Amino acid sequence: MEWMTIYIAGKPGFKEEVTRQLQASRFPSMPGTAENDLLCLFWIDERSSLRDFKKAIGSKAVFKYRLQFYPSLESYLTSQHDEKKLMLTDDELQLINRMASWETMNVTYKRSA
Repeated sequence: MEWMTIYIAGKPGFKEEVTRQLQASRFPSMPGTAENDLLCLFWIDERSSLRDFKKAIGSKAVFKYRLQFYPSLESYLTSQHDEKKLMLTDDELQLINRMASWETMNVTYKRSA
């Protein structure tokens, strides 16, 4: 049997619920360890689909804990990086772009004191 890695992220407390639901459904999976409290690792049978995996967890748990599924750790980290970018306002983004352009122009300023 070959295994496929799935990372799950969600609201705090989701790990116990997901594990309980998977044990009750007898879905072919193995829990793994992730060093982040907001991230959980599972290996599932590669013949199973992500849809079947979500069904085994149950829609209540998926929506209650706002579960998000990732095929790799890199995709999880990329999504976290993208979400942080979205937290900035337009004014903040314009200011960052303006400051970045100053660095590229290599402008030197006189010291005033």
